[in-house]
Amino acid sequence: MSQDLITKTLKTYFIKKGKSLKVIQRYLSVKYRMHIEEKILRKRLQDLRVN
Repeated sequence: MSQDLITKTLKTYFIKKGKSLKVIQRYLSVKYRMHIEEKILRKRLQDLRVN
């Protein structure tokens, strides 16, 4: 999977720092104005764990 903004954010905040997906969703919304559904973040996280 390519190192896009969502992937980098998931690696940094979910895997390394242990933040919840809700917090990551809020972070992306506030900082980058990206409104991403939680199920999409879960799917991306699942793809990260497979690779």
